[in-house]
Amino acid sequence: MKLATFTKPKTALIVLSALVGSTTANAALPTEAADAMTAIGTLITDFIAAGWPIVVSLVVGVIGIKLFKKFSQKVS
Repeated sequence: MKLATFTKPKTALIVLSALVGSTTANAALPTEAADAMTAIGTLITDFIAAGWPIVVSLVVGVIGIKLFKKFSQKVS
């Protein structure tokens, strides 16, 4: 893999300023935004916890139907 080589000093200056600017632009989130992200994370966790019983029921039902079909074909 060839590393980028900058032939023009202007291009190198733009890339260097973008790198420096991106490191200084990381500001702390306001408390309201942090609280909102925490609330969204909690809501998603609650939805996932509520969904697991449904997923387990569906998987058990599908496996049960497949086993019923398999054994009913062997009997007949």
